[in-house]
Amino acid sequence: MADCYRGDKRVTESKQQLRKALFQLLREKEWMRISVQDLTKKAGIHRTTFYQHYEDKFDLVHQVMGEMFDVMKAAIFAPVKEEVGEHSHAAYVYIFRFYQHLQEHEEEYQILLNRGSELDIHQIASAFFEESFSLGLEEVADSTRRSHHVPLDMQKQFIISAYVGTAEWWLRKGRPYTPDFMASSMIQMIENH
Repeated sequence: MADCYRGDKRVTESKQQLRKALFQLLREKEWMRISVQDLTKKAGIHRTTFYQHYEDKFDLVHQVMGEMFDVMKAAIFAPVKEEVGEHSHAAYVYIFRFYQHLQEHEEEYQILLNRGSELDIHQIASAFFEESFSLGLEEVADSTRRSHHVPLDMQKQFIISAYVGTAEWWLRKGRPYTPDFMASSMIQMIENH
């Protein structure tokens, strides 16, 4: 049992070292100029260890982004306490938590944004929103659907684009507004359309 735990711990440590190396290298140079050798050297691990966990550097970056979005999902959709408070809109808490999470992990998200086109981040982010925000988005869309007669799939795409684009703008501008202000404003803008 102890050997199994030690093995799991080593795997976790190796993956954490590779993740850290990935972000350090992405800060320094273009994605296409980063090699597996660069990653393993920066992480202080052997190439064989890398290939035990990942097929190639693309597999590494996709798994890392997948893990980041899983952590984000867990933070956003944790059980709701009395967070809503004076905010009557059900989606407020999800949007607030989304911006709060971005703020807490700003450095990594900034690096991904700066390398976004190289890493095809928009496609992965849109897939995340499509999967994770369906319930919250449908609630927001339901409030607008009654008056506009716009198909739900079109409303959903509009809202996903709004979230992705606005979050990107917010990070690039250095977070000029609080997560609370962003959540309240997003709800207000979406309800007014």
